[in-house]
Amino acid sequence: MFNKVKMKTLFFSAKKLAFVLLATATAFTQISCNDNDVVGDGGPKTDATAIIPTNGKTYTYQIKEEDGSVATQITRVKSVRDSSGITVYDIENKVSEDDDETVVMMKSFSKNGVTTNEIPLPAAYASILEEFKGSEFVKSVKISGFPQYQLLENNAVVGSKMTFKGEPVKLNLVLAFEEDGEEFTTEIDAVLTHDDGVVKKVESITTPAGTFNCSKWEYSYELITKTFLNGELQEQSNEMRLVSAWTAPGVGIVKSVESDMLETQTSVTELIKVD
Repeated sequence: MFNKVKMKTLFFSAKKLAFVLLATATAFTQISCNDNDVVGDGGPKTDATAIIPTNGKTYTYQIKEEDGSVATQITRVKSVRDSSGITVYDIENKVSEDDDETVVMMKSFSKNGVTTNEIPLPAAYASILEEFKGSEFVKSVKISGFPQYQLLENNAVVGSKMTFKGEPVKLNLVLAFEEDGEEFTTEIDAVLTHDDGVVKKVESITTPAGTFNCSKWEYSYELITKTFLNGELQEQSNEMRLVSAWTAPGVGIVKSVESDMLETQTSVTELIKVD
């Protein structure tokens, strides 16, 4: 007998996964980084204008979602290496909520006055996909669009640009089940696309971690989700999120706020401690 509760849980988990997938994702110009490259005897060159966390420090964030949930994110530079003359920072972002822990790795580097962030398919999402694949109701699940890249101009004055490049992030999930002898197939298609951003103002902001001189970036992303039943479109939702992000050289993100089109805050991330 078809377990409606289980099916509903899978359905909404898929939608949540689709939305989460690219709240984190950002896009830039592709470069090739060889993981076997090591920093030379002279050490890596540090760009003081780079919008990258400082090596040797740990940054703790609090993330509040509109549903009232609160998570903690710990960000640190895990390693620094040289790749063809470019200093590459491997950054670990560990997000904890209740008993769940998600680790998102990314690469950051600064070249020609631009900070680039590269986000591969996060291992956490890969493990979620394996969980979906292990369900008796899941016929197939696919994610494309990684790695994602994001470019920020280091001068970060009013009018400086944030650029996203690459393919949109796409999630396709097919669920198959049987009820009263009849077979049903539900398919969820989700596409997340970023729009380029710009620095709107330069200002000092204060968080529990202190006062920082920041550049305030504004950009947006759209998530289009379509749900099909036996091949026929049943529902389509278009969700647009507006993002304000305050950054500082040598720190990266100090604070970010996501809002819907009604300007209702849906998520707030804030730096609360630097060790």
